[in-house]
Amino acid sequence: MYSLGQKQYILKNSLGVSYHVYFEQGRGLCIRMLSDSRIWSRGYMLDKSAINDFSAVLDRNDIFHFFFQTQDGRLMYGHGMHGQIELQPVLNSRDSTPWPKHVSLLFLERTALCFYVIKYQNRNLVSMQTIQDGNLSRPIAISYIEDSCYLSFSDAEGKCHLLYVSSDKSKKHLYHRILKDDFSTFNLPERLFSTDYTIGPLSAVCTEANNIHIAFEVSGDEFHEIIYMKPASGGKTVTLYRSGTAPGSTGLAYINGVIYFFRVNDEKIYFRCSENNGESWSDEALYPLGNNIVCYSYFSNHPKDKTIYAREIPGNFTRGYQLAFLDEEKVRSAQDRKISNSRENDYISNLEKKIILLQNVTDNMQRELTKLWLTQKNFEKRLEYLIRSFSEMQDQTQNPPLDGYNEETPSEPGEDASETIQTGDNCENV
Repeated sequence: MYSLGQKQYILKNSLGVSYHVYFEQGRGLCIRMLSDSRIWSRGYMLDKSAINDFSAVLDRNDIFHFFFQTQDGRLMYGHGMHGQIELQPVLNSRDSTPWPKHVSLLFLERTALCFYVIKYQNRNLVSMQTIQDGNLSRPIAISYIEDSCYLSFSDAEGKCHLLYVSSDKSKKHLYHRILKDDFSTFNLPERLFSTDYTIGPLSAVCTEANNIHIAFEVSGDEFHEIIYMKPASGGKTVTLYRSGTAPGSTGLAYINGVIYFFRVNDEKIYFRCSENNGESWSDEALYPLGNNIVCYSYFSNHPKDKTIYAREIPGNFTRGYQLAFLDEEKVRSAQDRKISNSRENDYISNLEKKIILLQNVTDNMQRELTKLWLTQKNFEKRLEYLIRSFSEMQDQTQNPPLDGYNEETPSEPGEDASETIQTGDNCENV
């Protein structure tokens, strides 16, 4: 499952050999190597006392370095110089119970820069220590921060940058600082963004032209927004995502001249990209990578990877490992499908509008037909009434009523009238 708190570090040296630094329950911090047949070797334990709070990098000489917290809360630094693993304590802990210190590590020139968060006066304080030729500096307190939200990264010129979120009584602010060349302290903070809402997490990339691009989430009770900006742009921002639902895990990656903004939600990778240094962005599309997506942090000294900057990028362990967005054909195919789906959606939308319009016409026709039917029934009733009235008038004309009746009285029988009475066989005149 993709999670920023479960990073998998892939370190590829100048010969193209890849190493995987990871945490394994019961074995601590481990490292393994990928063979030419894309099969991982058995993991080698770097330190069994380590917990899942660590960072790893590769220097320009193909030496890997790592920084981690132990089970008793101490912070330790290690490296693979001199053909063996060497460890050095960085900071002891007053509390023997570990808690998230959000450690991160950079290696510039010959100096390891160890960042971490400690509690001081019930507040989160981001701090730094350096190690040069085995010499450990004193802790440098940088700033109080909100919710342990900070990000350290290096640019193309080898300078260390720090982004962090701090607050005053009214607002939350995103700050940017650059470490001085002697690694002694940071310059004054530059305020990049202010809001009444929550800021974080943060993501940043640096191009080979040394242009820095950052993205961060701003969220409230009813909205989530991902904002993109270039610190050198004078505060100009672009909204890459806004919704009432959370975007999932988000980040930036820079690959072969293209800036990718991605978000991973429900095992799906959604992305937008910019091919013109962040001036414009494509519509969101779905990148096909498969299942079991994890969060990688990728460092490479291989000549073919000079244009890849991916401190966090989605991937999986198919055939060793696979990173998103490296396959340009998949990117184009995903965008083409998005365009095709968009056209299909437009066609369906237009069809639905026509169906609704036809339904409205049908409803109107039905209403008119109903009116005509009612009118017809009314006329039929009137016609029946007229026919009945006409029939009655015709009957009265053909059979007029009389004023009285002339009854003829039957005449009485005359005196000479006789009746013949027959009895038996004899007849007599009476």
